[in-house]
Amino acid sequence: MHEMSQDYHGGATTWYVAPMSRLEKLETGLKVTAIVIAFFTFVTTFEVGGLVRPGGGAGAQSRILMWMAIALAVAILDRLQQREVMSIVFVGFNDLAHWAMYLSLMSGLATGLLVLLYAGFMMAGDIVKMVFFSTSGYTVRGLPKAVILTGVGLFVVGYGAILYFGLTGW
Repeated sequence: MHEMSQDYHGGATTWYVAPMSRLEKLETGLKVTAIVIAFFTFVTTFEVGGLVRPGGGAGAQSRILMWMAIALAVAILDRLQQREVMSIVFVGFNDLAHWAMYLSLMSGLATGLLVLLYAGFMMAGDIVKMVFFSTSGYTVRGLPKAVILTGVGLFVVGYGAILYFGLTGW
């Protein structure tokens, strides 16, 4: 397994593709599955001019997804500074997937199986990411591990809330 003992992004002056460990590949695979689900959901549910503000569980899910999408948009700026090609592409698609699910819910999609699958795969990917950060020497811009794990943990909590609202029908 490839381990990084330092922030290899920090001094990048040219664009590059970083090596990935098995855990990073697993995280990516889980999240790519979620991204495909999000785009499929969007294509099959979105209607131009048909946006509504859902109530109940779907409303809560849509608001959580909106805030997650905004946070991921900020992450794109960070990735641009790092100059790592694959992470820029990946976080861009990840952000678009969050917006796709948000717009699907705003188009009247009732919380359902596709929302649960999306949140479940994203949550699993972020749990793998937390394991990677916890077990490797990898750092992000020299931030303490606790800060990185808290940030990822907030996404895990968000996906957990989406799953809760979807499973309870609230």
